[in-house]
Amino acid sequence: MNLEIAIPKLGMTMKEATIARWNKADGDWVEEKEVILVIETEKITYEIEAPQAGYLRILEPEGAVLPVGAKVGILTQEKLPGVPISAPKELKTDEAHAPLAASKTPLQAQTFRIKASPLAKRIAKEHGISLDLIAGTGPGGRILRADVLGFLQSQPVQVPAGPSAPLPQEAKKPLQAVPLSKMRRQIMEHMHRSLQETAQMTLTREVDATQLVRLREVLHGRHKKDGVKISYNAILVKMVARLLREHPWVNAGLEGDRIVQWGDVHIGVAMELDEGLIVPVVRDADTLSMLEIERVLQGLFERARSKKLLPDEIRGGTFTITNLGHLGVDAFTPILNRPESAILGVGRIVEAPVVSTHSGEPKLEFAKRMVLSLTVDHRILDGAPAARFLGGLAEILENPLLLVD
Repeated sequence: MNLEIAIPKLGMTMKEATIARWNKADGDWVEEKEVILVIETEKITYEIEAPQAGYLRILEPEGAVLPVGAKVGILTQEKLPGVPISAPKELKTDEAHAPLAASKTPLQAQTFRIKASPLAKRIAKEHGISLDLIAGTGPGGRILRADVLGFLQSQPVQVPAGPSAPLPQEAKKPLQAVPLSKMRRQIMEHMHRSLQETAQMTLTREVDATQLVRLREVLHGRHKKDGVKISYNAILVKMVARLLREHPWVNAGLEGDRIVQWGDVHIGVAMELDEGLIVPVVRDADTLSMLEIERVLQGLFERARSKKLLPDEIRGGTFTITNLGHLGVDAFTPILNRPESAILGVGRIVEAPVVSTHSGEPKLEFAKRMVLSLTVDHRILDGAPAARFLGGLAEILENPLLLVD
């Protein structure tokens, strides 16, 4: 039985996707649940698995931008004929059946039109490369994005001299030029617009993290039987969710000429992927326990890493947490995740000397310390209410028993 492969609708607002990569060649046998295709939307990369075993017939090339529901391939139980489906129409019959690698004719001397994916053509054009020089590895000898990038990396770097004088020997030389992926371009545009269209202000505060560390140790012991290790991110999500109910101006956004205070608490947690930054959202975080939050986070992160995250799972956040503590960062200035009014940056936990007055007399002790950085949109939130929110978070971090109120 033949089975069509189509662009799936991964979210309510998704309209189209780009074919980023075919993992199999035209005519290959694929097993059920084997990843055969990678597509890109504006914000995510998603892997499509074969719904059944069969021979793959590719109908659309890499780089094609297609609407939801568009047919891109077919799985069939019958072996495909010798002529590749995507072979150039200009090829003669005997040429189509001849193995591509066996041909010794220079590309410039061949009479058929060179076939290349739109993305490969664009990259070649940007770098002034003739497609005649590149050997294609795609179906029917089609030149793919990877072929062009491989050709670029194999060429010696040439830096053109200026019009009036040769470049000095110490002038920088490019190692390689990597085209912007759809996801990287989206991140670039989103961050640039955030800085352009908002009035960002960052407040920092150093807090005592001793009780936070102890709380995590207690939670580890309590949920060991559940096979779950509670992360600092899950604890922070719970604490922030609690505070957002008390500070509605922090859980807000600007829409036109109105400031909207959100009735829901949906907290995004930034994570790193090979392709770039992504912010999965924990929905209704104020209604969840720490164990439930941790399980939600684990599910979101696992789907993100395996390219199974849906577009709706990164939309609709009302507040964002970004944690660079595991990378040894003490403090940083997070950039707002528009249209939200605030984002919390979390630094590492370190052992540091502090002056304690618990015994009545000043005494030098060592304690766990951590820096929090809160960036807010000053158009929505002034410094004083932002400071009160940060102070409230510091109080809960230093006295976690306040969570049980």
